[in-house]
Amino acid sequence: MPALTPETLRQQTHAALASARQCRQDLLDLPGSATQAECMAALDSIQRPFQHEATSLGPLTSLHPSEAVRDEAEALEQAVAEFQTELSLDRELFDRLVGLEGQEGSDAEENRLLAHALRDYRRSGVDKDEPTRERITRLKEELVEIGQTFDRNIITGGGEIRFEEGHAALAGLPEDFLAAHPEGEDGSVTLTTDPPSYLPFMLYAERGDLRHKFQLEYNNRAWPVNGEVLDTLLAKRHELATLLGFDCWASYATGDKMVKDTATARAFIERVSAAARPRADAEYAELLEEKRKSEPEATDVREWERGYLVEKVKESKFGFDSQSVRPYFAYHKVKQGILDVSAKLYGVEFRACPDAEVWHEDVECFEILEGGEVIARFYFDMFPRDGKFKHAAMFDLKAGLEGGPVPEAALGCNFSRPGGDDPGLMMHTQVTTFFHEVGHLLHHLLAGRQRFFAFSGIATEWDFVEVPSQMFEEWAWDVGVLQTFALHHETGEPIPAELVEKLRTAEEYGKGLAVSVQMFYAMLSLSLYEADPTGVDTTERLTTLRHEMTPTHHVEDTHFQASFGHLHGYSAIYYTYMWSLVISKDLFSAFDGDPMNIDMARRYRECVLAPGGRADAADLVADFLGRPYQTDAWEKWLAE
Repeated sequence: MPALTPETLRQQTHAALASARQCRQDLLDLPGSATQAECMAALDSIQRPFQHEATSLGPLTSLHPSEAVRDEAEALEQAVAEFQTELSLDRELFDRLVGLEGQEGSDAEENRLLAHALRDYRRSGVDKDEPTRERITRLKEELVEIGQTFDRNIITGGGEIRFEEGHAALAGLPEDFLAAHPEGEDGSVTLTTDPPSYLPFMLYAERGDLRHKFQLEYNNRAWPVNGEVLDTLLAKRHELATLLGFDCWASYATGDKMVKDTATARAFIERVSAAARPRADAEYAELLEEKRKSEPEATDVREWERGYLVEKVKESKFGFDSQSVRPYFAYHKVKQGILDVSAKLYGVEFRACPDAEVWHEDVECFEILEGGEVIARFYFDMFPRDGKFKHAAMFDLKAGLEGGPVPEAALGCNFSRPGGDDPGLMMHTQVTTFFHEVGHLLHHLLAGRQRFFAFSGIATEWDFVEVPSQMFEEWAWDVGVLQTFALHHETGEPIPAELVEKLRTAEEYGKGLAVSVQMFYAMLSLSLYEADPTGVDTTERLTTLRHEMTPTHHVEDTHFQASFGHLHGYSAIYYTYMWSLVISKDLFSAFDGDPMNIDMARRYRECVLAPGGRADAADLVADFLGRPYQTDAWEKWLAE
């Protein structure tokens, strides 16, 4: 993602569109005697211009500092989406591919590419009548714009909160947080609703009324504008699903995933929720008991109190203060430590590229080398700024090919920026997030040298994509791993083993509540897309599900759904996170308690990461484990 202007971006994208159209025609012009191998190579080449001849548009809308470039990228996303819709409904191309079915002499990868292409064509409505296909086209075009609007409103909807009491309002927050947020001339302090402010405030700020105020602001970031946008998104997706022959969008969304159908997804959510509820209720009772130490007449725990009270219970029950580990997690040490661990596990080398062209001065570029050869390239864009994506994510920039361009990706995060005397101390949960996102990064990059573009990078079923990222979080809890980089920012001493043990024990607390909340999110995601949304009040649905599925209830006058970006990106399948966690726990059990088992890591790379989309996810897991995946490891984790 080099420096760009709207004009050069437009030229690149239109050139890629022209090239893709020519590739499509080249496939149709192949003689009838052309082999399946020739046809599959031609089919796969249609998508390559968008990766190799143009700059990826999606990351630009989330990461680029120029509003003009972001706006142009959004407009060009619509143009590319129009072409993709046209391609997905291309009856001439479909008929040519149908004629290849059953052709002798084809290999497994060619057969898989053909089968997936035909599946996707049929799911897209290519075999519908012309009026239906025209309506499908219009709906898909509208949905691109609606989704862009929903996402943009979340990015731009953040605000500021002014505390006239100044630092007195921040009592309980660490000293480096206060230093990074000095009082103004009038004695007040202003915070943003970005994660680097919101997360520590909700955990540590002593005044409950101010945590309540902050949560109101945070969970109304894109309200009311996204309320109407979400209603439209739900309605348009439902109409599209029914045109394609499905009873609802959730049925369409789950049909090509590991889970296969809506009933299985709902059963999974209900099963996990039921398993977690006893522990969640017990933890809730402990939080209420903790609250009654200062409010003897309290009868419930509100959501803005949950994180704060969890911290208090950890301190009283386990003698652990989560701030006690922060001096060991200076940003640059954490970054280098994660890279060093990754290099050792997978037998690669990371090399900084300080002269690389980047889109903002904060961005760092790195190359991955293996045997002296550059096999991938990636970028770290790790600190918040206006107009940037507000959370943490991996963005794929380019897909790699055998003998062709190397894969590229970027991490976009929002950690506190170090500088001067501020080492950018991180909470352990942020360190875990860092490992998580690098897990995504390595999945994309180490799966990036495929024969076919369609199988390059994270090209597996969507409800498997969180497995490598959630599994890599396990390394953030190991004392041996942490002591390689968790060095006290003043003394240089490694984090003590007994402190890591306290961290592990204390951080296990609250998992019942955390799983219950995750299942609430998953059921909200599924239920909004599981039936005709006509007349559905999304706030009422959210309130009801929160009451049914978690011990803590909905916070009045908040509208979480308006800033729940996954309702666009993941749509009905937020269950993916817990589904993937079940599998990742089973995969990690193969390391038998030693995360630095290099032989096992190399086998994991070979069996699970490197194949990309060449096989079904369940088969990749079975190849690594020597058996189908099981739930035992996850159940043990929940019970610990």
